[in-house]
Amino acid sequence: MKATLKRTRNDRSASGATAPDGARRCLVTGELKPRAELIRFVIGPESAVVPDLPENLPGHGLWVTASRDAIGAAAKKNLFAKAAQASARPSATLAEDVTKLLRKRCLDFMGLAKGAGIAVLGETQTEAALRCGKITLYLHAADASRLLDNGKLAPECGIFSREELGAAFGFGQIVYAGLGPHRLAEKLKMEINRLRLMMVD
Repeated sequence: MKATLKRTRNDRSASGATAPDGARRCLVTGELKPRAELIRFVIGPESAVVPDLPENLPGHGLWVTASRDAIGAAAKKNLFAKAAQASARPSATLAEDVTKLLRKRCLDFMGLAKGAGIAVLGETQTEAALRCGKITLYLHAADASRLLDNGKLAPECGIFSREELGAAFGFGQIVYAGLGPHRLAEKLKMEINRLRLMMVD
């Protein structure tokens, strides 16, 4: 009975109705938020608090807003243990761990996108694809300027170094890249959004 009550409080709105569009309630703020703005945690072996970015680990999901402050507060106030009604031991570097895992996950998705044949690489090719409306996500290195002045032809991301982009796509360095319409691009957009939230001071 207790496990059922925990899941109801976490996954449904205060009125008891199913949370809209897969929204979940943050342990810290109590707000219902889209999953793209939250991090799922589970209690793992030896009571460790484990980030579950793919959202597929077994166990009761404990959702926290994707921010350093929220994750830090959840750990400091023992909210993981209270929500799980069990012992929970969050790492002292939990927020930093989540940020690193998100960054790696984003880069891994880029590699998968290249394998799926939806990646456009290089300045000339990316700019041409942008102008033709063939890009659904535009990537540029953190130290590079935008290819186009308006920067509005596709959602963009400029938070990775040219070395990180290069490694993700199988080269020494990549400055400009784009992804065509595909489920991998949509997943990457969500992870980039969460990573951006975690990077806010």
